[in-house]
Amino acid sequence: MELLLDNMKNQEKIKIGRIFELLSGKGYATLLVMFSLPFCLPLQIPGFSTPFGIILAFLGLRVAFARKIWWPHWILKKKFSTKHVKLFAEKTIQIAQKLSKILRPRLLIFVHNPLACRLHGLLIFYLSILLALPLPIPFSNMLAAIPILLIGLGLLEDDGTAILLGYTFALACSLAFFGLYLMGRAQFGL
Repeated sequence: MELLLDNMKNQEKIKIGRIFELLSGKGYATLLVMFSLPFCLPLQIPGFSTPFGIILAFLGLRVAFARKIWWPHWILKKKFSTKHVKLFAEKTIQIAQKLSKILRPRLLIFVHNPLACRLHGLLIFYLSILLALPLPIPFSNMLAAIPILLIGLGLLEDDGTAILLGYTFALACSLAFFGLYLMGRAQFGL
């Protein structure tokens, strides 16, 4: 993360492709945390969940297949203000430092097992699709983002307990979205 901050000096904008290059290795877990964190807060910015959800879905596929995957050029060429990226990176570092007291290497079978990593990636992909849905329902983004954040933190800090907690929140998220679906069907008589 510090490498990312160093490379943003004296630049106004940075491409997502460059961010991905700088954060190779554990960088994908860092990106999961960085891109899901804004949606874990009660204040939501309308319209941001769809592009961030798509980016997180591709990151989930990256985790699932444990190799470099193809990224659409429109994502790689997308530029963000270095001011905003720096703010996200600094907040992520602060949160990681605070959580380092709680997060520690444990239950490593859930972190390093290839089959488990495939499941994590597919779950992140699924949750990212839910995040990308443009629903005008308060806190629906938070339901999908919290499990992604927990899984990302677990992968970043090698903490299987955080990953299992992410799976628990993912189950709650799925049940909530299924309930929303049933209420929508009943409302419109489908």
